Amino acid sequence: MKLTSATLADAAAIDHLVNSAYRGEYSKQGWTTEADLLGGQRTDAEKICEMITDPSASIQLLWVEQRLMGCVYLRREGEAVYLGMLTVEPTAQAKGYGSVMLEHAEQWAKRQGATRIKMTVIQGRDSLMAYYQRRGYELTGKTEPFPSDDPRFGIPKVPLLFLEMAKPIANCPT
Repeated sequence: MKLTSATLADAAAIDHLVNSAYRGEYSKQGWTTEADLLGGQRTDAEKICEMITDPSASIQLLWVEQRLMGCVYLRREGEAVYLGMLTVEPTAQAKGYGSVMLEHAEQWAKRQGATRIKMTVIQGRDSLMAYYQRRGYELTGKTEPFPSDDPRFGIPKVPLLFLEMAKPIANCPT
């Protein structure tokens, strides 16, 4: 198992991984699918390239036997680090890779000098919220509307709302 920072050469592989894990029939092989809530794509190569070249951000990659198994997007936002797009290949989910990625993300945030790490989760994704709560994340009470007018992020099948979750960096493992 190896963790690396993404480069532009990784954009197509990241795009494929993320879309296969969150959308379509293949995504239903894992427990993190959003296929019942959203149609269309989760992201695209252009957006991935923007994320990779953002100087305040990083996409971290998890490689297992030279195969891309996971990724996570991290962006510095003032005192916090935003964590997004935590993805594990659907057939490799529930094997601990997500926890490895999450701990790596928390360490990245700590190295950036952040005081907390935050994320948004789609309301109604109770098993996903429970996963993060078991790892010390709490709902903050803040919400954001889902960008339903931009098909680059998916086409909602039901009304959607993002809920913010956060964890103080002091509570992250060392």
